[in-house]
Amino acid sequence: MMDRFRGLIVGCIAVLGAVFGLLPIPAQACTCLTPPSPSQGAEAVDVVFVGTAANVEHIEADGWLYGAWKSMLGFEHLYEFETLRVTMDVGTAIKGTDKSQLILETYATTELCGVLFQEGEEYLVYAFNGVGETVTTDMCTRTATSKKAAADIKSLVSNEVTAVCEGWTCIND
Repeated sequence: MMDRFRGLIVGCIAVLGAVFGLLPIPAQACTCLTPPSPSQGAEAVDVVFVGTAANVEHIEADGWLYGAWKSMLGFEHLYEFETLRVTMDVGTAIKGTDKSQLILETYATTELCGVLFQEGEEYLVYAFNGVGETVTTDMCTRTATSKKAAADIKSLVSNEVTAVCEGWTCIND
């Protein structure tokens, strides 16, 4: 009798485990801290510039098997998630570069905090040094279109202190 009861319990646990294992896991959205001031944001990154997205290339994720193979062969760059590789024509270099063109990478979805660059659009970019000659950015930096970042550009280029207000938060340098 006890063996039958154990069998029933184990069977129920197995069925429940299978059912709950097949349920979708809710997606996690990108969550960032309150943005720093323009100068603090510039201090926190390696490269800051105003530039135009000359080319936007969508790179598919490598997948675990292909990624493992690339890793074994010593490839430097693996793409765990879908990525945007953006060729940026640098108009105004503010920090960390003297190049006229940079290759920038970011996740291809906003759920992973990627910035969805559009060809021909001008941006203020706050970026980190990436793999090789690339730089990387995300939504948690102050990277934005030049129109949205006009106050940041003015502050960074002319070293003027300006109030930056977003919602209920105003940040002064």
